[in-house]
This record gives sequence, C-alpha cells and structure tokens, in this order.
Amino acid sequence: MEAMDKILVAKLGSSSVTRDRGPDPIILANALDNALRARELGWGVVLVSSGAVSSGNALMVRQGEEGTHRLAAAVGQPLLMDFYGSVASVSGSLTCQLLIGDADLRSATQMHSIAQVIREALAHGIVPIVNGNDPANADRADNDSVAAGLAMMVGADRLLLLTDVDGVSVHDGAPPAPLIEAGRLHEIRIHSGGSGRGGMRSKLRAAELAALNGIGTRIASAQRTDAILADIRGESGGTEVRAASRRPTSGRRWISGGAISQGRLTINIAAEESIARGSGLFASGIKRVRGDFVPGDVVELVGPSDRLLGRGVIKVSSVLLGLVRALKVTEIAYVLVSILRSGDAPPAGDGQEERVRAALAAFARLSADARRSLVVEILSLFPSETASALFDGAGGFDDLVERYVGLLESTNMIHRSYLVVFDSRAGA
Repeated sequence: MEAMDKILVAKLGSSSVTRDRGPDPIILANALDNALRARELGWGVVLVSSGAVSSGNALMVRQGEEGTHRLAAAVGQPLLMDFYGSVASVSGSLTCQLLIGDADLRSATQMHSIAQVIREALAHGIVPIVNGNDPANADRADNDSVAAGLAMMVGADRLLLLTDVDGVSVHDGAPPAPLIEAGRLHEIRIHSGGSGRGGMRSKLRAAELAALNGIGTRIASAQRTDAILADIRGESGGTEVRAASRRPTSGRRWISGGAISQGRLTINIAAEESIARGSGLFASGIKRVRGDFVPGDVVELVGPSDRLLGRGVIKVSSVLLGLVRALKVTEIAYVLVSILRSGDAPPAGDGQEERVRAALAAFARLSADARRSLVVEILSLFPSETASALFDGAGGFDDLVERYVGLLESTNMIHRSYLVVFDSRAGA
C-alpha cells in the first residue's frame, strides 16, 4: 500500500462532461489520467464524476427508447464505470465506484464508512469514482455539495470544482477573478452561471464551506487537459478561494462540513450575536426557513446577507419551525398549546392574535398526516410536562400556555453541543 501525503477531491460537473450525444470521453479520460499521474507527486485524487445520466440517455436514444432521469442514470452508470475502467486498465491501474444516496448524506456513520473506503482505495493506488445514487435519491443533492462534504470527511487538502467556464466573474463582462476571499463569496452577484444542475451559486457555497473548514478550493475549466495536475502544482488558472480558518477536529467534521445540509435558517443580528457569544438559537431569532428537514438533521445558519455563520443539529422539523419562526415566546406557546388542544383558540384582543392566528391557519392548511405528525413532534418536545398537563387534569388552556412559556424560554432550536459557529471575520 502507498501512503498518500495529500488528498485532492476533484468534481466534474454534468455541464463539463456532457456533449450533445453523451459524455465527453476526452475530458473524462484526461481527468482519470491526471488522477493516476498525481500519485507520482504524492497526491491521492478522488473523482466526483457526473456523466451517468448523459451516458444512459445517449444509449437509450440510439435504441429508440425514452425514460426518466432515474432510469437514464441506472442505464448510464455502468457505462460510465466501464469507460473509466478501460482507461485505467491501459496503465494497469484500478478504479472503484462509490454511489452516495440520500440516506448516506444524512448519516454520520455511513459517511464515515464511505470515507474509510476512499482512504483505503487511495492507499492501494486505486482511484475512487464517486457519484450520487440518482436512481434511489429523492432529494438529488448536487455534486458540488457532495464533493465538499467528502473533502471534509476524508480530510482532504484541496477541493477542485471543474466546470464549463474559466472561473468566477465578480462583475458582468469581467474576466474570471484569480482570487476571492471566503468572506466575500456571499456578496458576489453571479454572472458566469454555468449550465449544470448545481450552477455557479452551488459551487460558491461549496467553496465557502470548504474554506471555513480550512480547505482551499479552485473553480476552473474542465477543458484544460491538465487541470487536476495544475492545481496540485499550484499553477495559476481559474478562481482560487483560500482556506479561511483552521480545520476542525475529526470529531467536529461531520457537523462543520461533512454533512449535507438539509436546510438553511436565516437569523437576525441579535441571534447572530447570541450564537457568537456561545449562547443558543431561539425561534424568535429565525427570520426565514428553507429546506425540508426533521429533528436530528444538520442545517446551516446564515445572516441577512446570506453569509454562512454556522451549522448545527436541529431539534425541530422545518414544518414546525416554519409555523413559529419570528414569534415571541408567548405567541409560540399559544400556537403549540392550541394545536395540542385540538383547535382551542387563544384569547383575542391582546395585540398578538394576528400572528398567532396566521400560524394556526398555516397549520390548518396542512394535510391530516402532517398535522398528526406535528402534534406528535410537539408532544415529544416536553413529554413529561405535556402529559401531566393534558392527562392529569393539571390546569386548563391558560395554565398549559404559562407552563410552555417557562419551558420555551430556555429551549434552543439547535443542540448547543452540536453547534459549530464559524469565525465571522474569517477571510474578510
């Protein structure tokens, strides 16, 4: 087995490898050849490669067939791997395939296992070829996020995002910027969007996450035949996003960057200051909820300007958080108790009923299954206290609201021990 001094994760996007009639064999062959030659420089290269869907579509069209995206991916993935295997065999080398599904992206244990296999493959001189498991995936996380997460999990030194443009243009009509500080990424208006599913915005978010976790990233053109080797050698080209902070310890990698975020919470300035001080995140500080997540998922925290502030494990679902975000503690208590008491209406005329009723109206618009799930989730937040109040006859509506107010005042939406706050000055 070989000892790899350093690791590069290189992502080939669908816009880079796809031609009118299928994947571009020259770009794919060059990428694999670069990965094999990188071993001579002491680097192990992980290829996160698109191309399965276009391969499948091309074959099905030639045979007069039509199918869904998932079917095309299922048909095309073995074709893609056959191509990589054939190229590697010329030099007596091996490749291996790792398909990552939605369940993997939500599980620290499964992603740790995948990272171990990747490191083992690199130690044996085998090039890992990674792709999303599109036939099984519902969420279809973009490969930019997958590549950034893998870079974190395997402890990579570099992340390379290859696309169909020469880099990132920060102004309309301007040439690609050679360097962008991580602290400015959220400010950039994208003019070089790319044509892949992820687009340039997803690449910048992946680069921002990598930089805040101590991994430098280059966004460059896949048309350069030695793009991977050029990045390893530190040659110019494309847009570099420098690492903006130290790497997290291995025990923090999953939350800090390894997990694919299932949602984004936009928080206000007061909440930003609160988490920076080491305090918690409360529902009143959340302005916007994006994504579809459940308790235990990793979510991102961003400021009003969409700057990435931190990541953590959420305690509540996106449905519940969407109902109570930006409400005061007393208003949240009214909403939760009203839901638990099967439609009991909160008292009116106290100046806060409009927002409370809006939240309850949103609850009423949910499906019956979603409403039942939400009731169960609310019960699980404070099981013993709620059971005592509901089933032991310990007071009425107002008493339960008062009890919930006391409980909610000390309830964080993010598990405090599972919250990573990035240095807001990093890369600024």
